Order: sequence, then structure tokens, then C-alpha cells
Amino acid sequence: TQSRLGALYEARENEAFVSTFDAVFSPSCEVRVNHTPSTVDAFKEGVLSHRSADAGSSVVAGTLIVSRNMNFRIRAAPAQRQTHINFSARVEQDPSIQADEHDDHRRITSFYHTSVDKTPPIHLATPHAATHGKED
Repeated sequence: TQSRLGALYEARENEAFVSTFDAVFSPSCEVRVNHTPSTVDAFKEGVLSHRSADAGSSVVAGTLIVSRNMNFRIRAAPAQRQTHINFSARVEQDPSIQADEHDDHRRITSFYHTSVDKTPPIHLATPHAATHGKED
């Protein structure tokens, strides 16, 4: 589902967007935009109208978690490390640089990256009292 939703925002052509949207969403889907009830068609038009990039600068922000499994085990499960990453980037048009294959001159002009490494807790099984020979 995540890749199909991502494909909506990655579609370059309007026809590709519409066909992907129709493949992802049921015509009777209940849609709420900012907690306000909406229709599927209104949502489609809203996303479609915001697909093109602004001519000026914009800010993109996001967060992600990278999980790494270690080679050793703790209590029969692989040890794990997680890196929590928050980022924020300013994207601006730069006509002095070569455009990419889609004739896009936008580039990141400012980038903030914050990361924290964490070890997830180890959940040990709680032993249960033996109930041999007892009946309820």
C-alpha cells in the first residue's frame, strides 16, 4: 500500500496519476482531509491541483527510522540498532546548474539533519508458575 500511495505523488503525467489513483482508491472510499469529510473526487482534484511544484522556494521535511540487525543474537533474536532521523530541506530553483532528465532545476540549498541512535528494548519472556496437578 505504501508503494502504491507513493506512486500517486511520483506520477509525472496526469493520465498516469488518474489511473494509479483509481487503482488505489475505491469509488466509495471514506475520505477526510484535515479531519473534514470529503469525497473521493474532491480529494483527487485536490491532490492533482497540488502536483506541480511552485516556481519559488519550498521546504520539505520528514522523518524516518533505519533499523539494522546485528550479527549476534540476544535471547534468540538478532540484536538491533535503530537510527531515528529528522530532516528539513529548503529547495530552490537554480538556473545556473544543469537540469535533470525531467528539466528540473530545483536543488537543495539548505539542509538540516538530526539523527539519534537507539537500541530497542529487549523483551524477555516472563516465566509462568507451574500448575502441575492442580485443577480449577
